[in-house]
Amino acid sequence: MPGNEKCRFICAEYKHRTLNPETEGKAYTDIQIDELEALRLCDFEGMDQEMAAHSMNISRGTLQRILYAARHKVAEALLEGRGIIIAGGNYQVSPGCRCSMKCKKCRKEVMENE
Repeated sequence: MPGNEKCRFICAEYKHRTLNPETEGKAYTDIQIDELEALRLCDFEGMDQEMAAHSMNISRGTLQRILYAARHKVAEALLEGRGIIIAGGNYQVSPGCRCSMKCKKCRKEVMENE
């Protein structure tokens, strides 16, 4: 029996939640918000898994499982021409930047507010 799932931190809510397939009537692949955050931190921001796991307040092993699931879902959507719906997951918006201003999303928000 798995233990209680730990709440994962994300830097901010995502504005864009749907990517539509080019062809009407195609299916959608669901990606959870914590999966997208893992992709963003590791693949877009270039963080190593240890740093990304710390930012999300989870273990490196948990981050790795989330990352593998997210990459599989994205590959499936791309190869099968599916749309992507981003929703759900066990997450909360971090009460402050946990990545110490190293991520592009946090730097951009600070620059916009100055």
